[in-house]
Amino acid sequence: MAATLLKTSLLCVDFHPRNLLGVTCDGHGSVLITCKGVVKLFNVLDCRELRSWTTKSWNPFTAPAVCDPSSNKIVAVTNNSTLSKWNQDEDDVDKVKRIVFETSILQLLVCGDTVYVVFTSGQVENLNTALESRKKAKPGFLGEEESLSYVQIVKDAGLIVMLVKDKNRSHKLCVLQLQETVSSYCHSYSLSLENAHLTGVCALSSSKLITLWSTGRLHIFDLQNEHLEKPPGRQLAMETSIVTSKNTKILELSQSHIAIVGLDKGDEGGLLVLWDIKFAMVTSSRKLKMYQNPPLAWVSSEGIIVAEGGSLALIQYRVQESNLATMFGAKISEAKEFPSEVCHSWAKIKGIAHQDIVPKEATETICFNKNKELCQIIQELNKGSLSESILVADVVNRLIEKKRLLLLNETVTTFCDIPESCLIDVLDFYMHCKDMEFEGLCEYPHLQMEFEPMEEDADKIVCPFSAAKAHFINRVLKEPFTNAQLLIYLPRISFDHSLILIQYLNYLIVTGEAEVCPAEEVTVPTLYQVSTWLSLLLDTNYHQLVMTSQVNIHRLLLSCFTQVTNVLKFLEGVVDMEPLVDRIVKAKSLSKHTHTSAVYSLEHLSVV
Repeated sequence: MAATLLKTSLLCVDFHPRNLLGVTCDGHGSVLITCKGVVKLFNVLDCRELRSWTTKSWNPFTAPAVCDPSSNKIVAVTNNSTLSKWNQDEDDVDKVKRIVFETSILQLLVCGDTVYVVFTSGQVENLNTALESRKKAKPGFLGEEESLSYVQIVKDAGLIVMLVKDKNRSHKLCVLQLQETVSSYCHSYSLSLENAHLTGVCALSSSKLITLWSTGRLHIFDLQNEHLEKPPGRQLAMETSIVTSKNTKILELSQSHIAIVGLDKGDEGGLLVLWDIKFAMVTSSRKLKMYQNPPLAWVSSEGIIVAEGGSLALIQYRVQESNLATMFGAKISEAKEFPSEVCHSWAKIKGIAHQDIVPKEATETICFNKNKELCQIIQELNKGSLSESILVADVVNRLIEKKRLLLLNETVTTFCDIPESCLIDVLDFYMHCKDMEFEGLCEYPHLQMEFEPMEEDADKIVCPFSAAKAHFINRVLKEPFTNAQLLIYLPRISFDHSLILIQYLNYLIVTGEAEVCPAEEVTVPTLYQVSTWLSLLLDTNYHQLVMTSQVNIHRLLLSCFTQVTNVLKFLEGVVDMEPLVDRIVKAKSLSKHTHTSAVYSLEHLSVV
């Protein structure tokens, strides 16, 4: 299987992209998120903040903080030329010892167990050497009008790769040998391409340099065999899905895979593209809500971290070494426009050209739990396939053409592994149908159509559908799906219909119709399913929702936020009560210690 992007989750919120300096790994499954006024230590696995350290406004952080592997201490740069180092249990970092350097510091890099200090002059020193010679100037090799735009250590090759930019915005590639102190380069190359400017660069651990140019050309250069070719090296491929004239960010996922973050050609937002450089092809992509210029993205052990407006998103990925079988299989399937699992082995019947006739036994296997009318439609399709996930798309299209609502509902209920595209097509068709078209088709449970919230000045919550139509829509919302796949097809639903769906999902949460663990016979989607659909709809329509000036939409979004927050607080309160309930159930004696910091104590319990 080729490399692919997996689920997206929210990692951190409440910061401005202009204040974000960078994200670095601490080597223990956590990351350091550095803004100008604060450094936060986050556990990536459970998206939880572990510690944070703030600094005064007149003493801001100016480079991403790192964790020193040898001492497990945090190392940070403030006011460009001051270095601070503190333990993770330190509370006030403004009181720790500060070391002031004569030369400004550009950034800190971690390689193995060593922290390296990169000075703006181009000189690089390991942390211990830099501290010992802090009072000395760091001359480096850069000219007066030159600056560093990219620095990366290639550990296995023992190299430091630097990109130097002059006043004319032309670039020079400098390669240095990694030592305790590095003040001069061993090789220097002009990095340019005719009628193009550089928009992205990444030095890989395999000693290859990947460059992306404004014309869309992706080049690869071997840093250890520079005598065989000149930078930027041979052309690898053409990037066609992002706007390559804008700044991009290239990240190394493995020696054979990279990720490129840039401006989406087809949208106002960003786009994350996963490339297999061995076969020079895109294996996966993911739309982003916002495009930052330059893009803010980093790689951690748990996934790709991308700045999305005022939040950080974690996009997990799976990288597997590609081979000819997986690549050709994907290409053949795409070219023939049918999945590779389709069966074409049935014998041809004379007189019926190019038609595969499914044996009776196989037909009965497909239709065993479906009514007679639905089975007849399946047989009319005369498809040479045994997989329901393949057959269902044609069934859904035929039923939508015939406007057979009841059969569509049965198809959603009885078919296994329904593709996300089919779920969206059925849901969109339901949205176009009027409430009266669903009346009398089947029995459906009672639904509370109106709800008066207890909060003051809160609007009355009204179900936007009739009970019958809501019953049909619920069957779609309950079906299993993959977030990434559903996001691809959700734009098929218009913005107006998406707003109505958001209103309905909010209604299910407010009225309590959506339960955490409902009984098996309940046809209403669970609270988890409702919240997931709500999140994906908000994600898909992000730009329209942000730019709208309609008060009713603002009030709807505020209601969603309020109700989700209330549910979250309630569930957190239930979790907090778990130790006490466990003691009561097991008839244990109460602890004499009072938990003053908790929302309740073991001596006194208040239930609101």
